[in-house]
Amino acid sequence: MKKIFTVFLFVACVLVAYSANPPIYVAFHWHMHQPIYQPGESVVQSQNSNVFSYDLYEIFNSRSGPYTSWPANAVNKMLSMPNAGAQVSFSGSLIENLNVMEANGKGFKNWKDSWNSMVSKKTNLGNQRLDMVAFGYHHPLMALIDYADIRIQIQKHKAVFAQNFPGMPYSKGIFPPENAFEIHMIPALVDEGIEWVMVDNQHFDRAAKGQPWAKAGNVVEPNKADILNPNPNDWKQLNGLWAPIPISAGWGHRPHWIKYIDPSTGKEYKMIAVPTSTFFGNEDGRGGFGALNYEYTMSQLEVYNTDPNHPILVVLHHDGDNHGGGTDSYYGSNFDNFVSWINSKPDRFVCTTIQDYLEMFPPADNDFIHVEAGSWSGAGSDPEFLKWNGDPIDGYSHDRNSWSIITAAANIVKTADQINPSSQDTKAAWDFLTVGQTSCYWYWDGTEDWDSKPTKASNAAVAKAMNVVNSGNDFTPPSIYHPQREPYNPGGTEWEIVMPSDFTVWSYVYDVSGLQSVKLKYRTDKDGENSMLTSDNETYEGGEDVNDWQELPMTEKAIASKLSLQPTYKANEYSAQIKGLNNVLVDYYIEAVDNKGNMARSPISHVWVGKSTVGNDEGGSSNESFIGNYIVTPSNPSANDIITIELPENKEGAVLHWGVNEFEKPITDYLPSGSTYWNDERAARTPFTLVNGKYQVKIGPFNNSSQFVDYISFVVNYTATDSWDNNGGEDYQIVFVKSGLKQTENTRIEVYPNPVKNNIYVQSDCTVSNLQLISLQGGVLTEKYQVNYLNVEDIPIGVYLLKIKFENGAEAVKRIIKN
Repeated sequence: MKKIFTVFLFVACVLVAYSANPPIYVAFHWHMHQPIYQPGESVVQSQNSNVFSYDLYEIFNSRSGPYTSWPANAVNKMLSMPNAGAQVSFSGSLIENLNVMEANGKGFKNWKDSWNSMVSKKTNLGNQRLDMVAFGYHHPLMALIDYADIRIQIQKHKAVFAQNFPGMPYSKGIFPPENAFEIHMIPALVDEGIEWVMVDNQHFDRAAKGQPWAKAGNVVEPNKADILNPNPNDWKQLNGLWAPIPISAGWGHRPHWIKYIDPSTGKEYKMIAVPTSTFFGNEDGRGGFGALNYEYTMSQLEVYNTDPNHPILVVLHHDGDNHGGGTDSYYGSNFDNFVSWINSKPDRFVCTTIQDYLEMFPPADNDFIHVEAGSWSGAGSDPEFLKWNGDPIDGYSHDRNSWSIITAAANIVKTADQINPSSQDTKAAWDFLTVGQTSCYWYWDGTEDWDSKPTKASNAAVAKAMNVVNSGNDFTPPSIYHPQREPYNPGGTEWEIVMPSDFTVWSYVYDVSGLQSVKLKYRTDKDGENSMLTSDNETYEGGEDVNDWQELPMTEKAIASKLSLQPTYKANEYSAQIKGLNNVLVDYYIEAVDNKGNMARSPISHVWVGKSTVGNDEGGSSNESFIGNYIVTPSNPSANDIITIELPENKEGAVLHWGVNEFEKPITDYLPSGSTYWNDERAARTPFTLVNGKYQVKIGPFNNSSQFVDYISFVVNYTATDSWDNNGGEDYQIVFVKSGLKQTENTRIEVYPNPVKNNIYVQSDCTVSNLQLISLQGGVLTEKYQVNYLNVEDIPIGVYLLKIKFENGAEAVKRIIKN
């Protein structure tokens, strides 16, 4: 009966929290960006080329408010508050584009005035009220580029800021493009003077034990190698906004230290990870105050806000120039209402800049956590960055093709930089290479020839760089694209489908002098856990916690570009398969040596090979049913079954007090006749009735696409005696079995294009009998028989499962991205 007692305790605690707990701190981050639409051209030249199907000037002028005065106007409404302000990320390419339009009379006259007017506006702690945070000049996906490239992108951004916003101090914090982060970025950020980084807090949660993973969260199961943080035991299912899975209400909304150990030297680099709030940020991006009911939604966190030295921080992060978050009403009337609201409740909610918050409430010196790799949810969130790193279709991926070309170009540019960094050709080569790393060129692939833009930029970069490379000696090591693996969860599950334990590590490797060897090094951990108290797993040297390195030669594969614009240089793919491991933690990296003897080693990656019960370590729901003496039929039900629960002995007045998953409120379609909701508006109550001499209830099926159900939680209320059976405080649960698939073996299956806009096709050696597009909640969205394609044009943007049935009885499921 712990769930019932929790209701009353929650109400009492919230009332106490209003007076006893610290206020919740609220911060804003607004992201502004436009890319260079054609490498080597200004926006005016690109518009005049008539290559695009849309008006480039309209794209900019329709966003003139966010790019000029609206953000400053919004912040100026909060000058009476001691710590209030906002963060803005403003890409270098956007500055470049706006300056070109201004100079050519295409709008944006004096566009910088409002931004520069904010230089003098300080908080009571002396920090910028409008903090224009650090960024990469050309909006690169920093997690997939290396140390030198990250630093160059930030350096270029610093330079353009100094030129256009004189007097504005460069921020101590950074919003990495697409909010995409991986810990190997830390040394480059620290060496550029960055002290804190915004990280989407779902990657806090997914790295914590007990995180209640579900398909509805739209992200594949985390790998156990990342689940290093203790269970915060503060999982909360939010109401009043789109939040498909419970979140860490307290721990996941507080900044913590993160670190990276240099694998060669053992040097520790550390910075503060500031959590951006996944679901609150998404909802604020729909239109701000009003679209998001700030008080109703955020008040659900108050009972967890018990640490006055580290109060909860909710960072509302989203595009500041798109959708509802880029409108006049967002920065205008809705923001007026926000200011009025927060001023009326100063004991409960406080608006702050992130820098002010960190100076008031720095994380404890020993408060280090691990964060999983990944981006914000609008781009898929997954730790493989598949939006920019898409899987091959019929053996080919436009995303990967571009990375192979960027890898080769990066090596040639860095070789030129090593030979003569002051050469104008070297500087021009860096300019083209950094343009080519624009993440939009991957994000918008499939239209307007975006796929060719990294090639165009790379060809221009190497044309300049080779003038320098040919004049000197090569002491530059090979370039290695950030190592990838397939499957991501070897021996575990992906979208609840069991993966093989053998896995392949692959990358692109290139050196202008040619390659002598490329090897995969791997080792196993002795106890299966990467302790955050040691660095044995993080260094090449290792230590007592790990076994010796093993090595495998990597197989080279040349994959021709399918673009009409062919690359001047292109890296080949290298891969090796690690076989025969199970239930073990594995460290691995790639080592490459060029023909001059220069050696490069990639960062060390970690993977758990084997089963991993997501969300069940040190808390969370079990994957086993607990029914006590109650009789449940069928004994192993699925979500498609009608379930009968029978009392072990006849007692009048018994009521099934139940909820779906961890006592979430079931939708009305799931309520049997005669059922009601409990006064907590979460649990349902269904009376037992006498059937053939036995007291029973029937519930189910639970297969409605609007609410995905993994299990049923229940207790029994015996109203005649006013007593409860709650399994000793642990509750009972009925876990649904998953429908197994008859998997295809030795059958070629290709699904393309993926990502998809209109029709998605299946090509296979077997004849397709049925195709179903399924939401991650389990609902069938569209279906066809005896054809090999589905039209998904009217399906919303997102991640889905394509279930394929063949005439031979085999089935397969493929993950697709709808653009």
